[in-house]
Amino acid sequence: MGHMIQSLKERMNKYFLILLATTILLGVIGWLLPVGHEKSNYTLEASLTLGNYNNPELNDPKRVISLLTTAPFYEEHLKSLWEEKFEEISTNLHVTAGTNNMINLSYSDESEESTAQVLNEITSAFMAIDQDMFQEKQKIIQESIDGITNEKVGPEAKVDQHRFLYELKTAQYDIKPAALLKPADINAINTENRAFNSKERAVLGILLGVTLSFLWIVFPVIFREQSF
Repeated sequence: MGHMIQSLKERMNKYFLILLATTILLGVIGWLLPVGHEKSNYTLEASLTLGNYNNPELNDPKRVISLLTTAPFYEEHLKSLWEEKFEEISTNLHVTAGTNNMINLSYSDESEESTAQVLNEITSAFMAIDQDMFQEKQKIIQESIDGITNEKVGPEAKVDQHRFLYELKTAQYDIKPAALLKPADINAINTENRAFNSKERAVLGILLGVTLSFLWIVFPVIFREQSF
């Protein structure tokens, strides 16, 4: 064992400058190496649960998927985004239905900021529409409750009046708007086909140089020792 350690020290001293220069050279090559033309793809996901207030277009998963994947929604509510990103949205936006009236959205783009911005604008637009429709439904139910409450009826109609009020108040309690369960969080972004930047390539070059240096020093000594 002592002889092996001495041999390792001798080889390290003998080839140190060459191996150091090689490691630095690989780091410089990694820094200067062209990235290439392959573009990065950043993917983000968001999810929401649909509301329940008797609006098929906004409460039915199939209708919502159709809504979020066709041009009219964007042309009406996100016109500038559609004009800028219609090709990317048409190709890279995926909307699927989950359990319990959940809708899952996934979008990919070439930058982290753009990916998060587009997906957040889409979910925000849908949530704003849903909130407007939900509030309109609430208003209709409340107006009906107020109308029946203030209506003067004879004793024989009191039972029906109370029944109608009970049904309306139950409906008012049962309805709910959509809820955003998982917003598009840039910190949770997934990366596909991302090219290494200059610093990362330099580090990889240095690590490769260190690994090759280690192998160059250690392997010959081990093989020589085993041959005896």
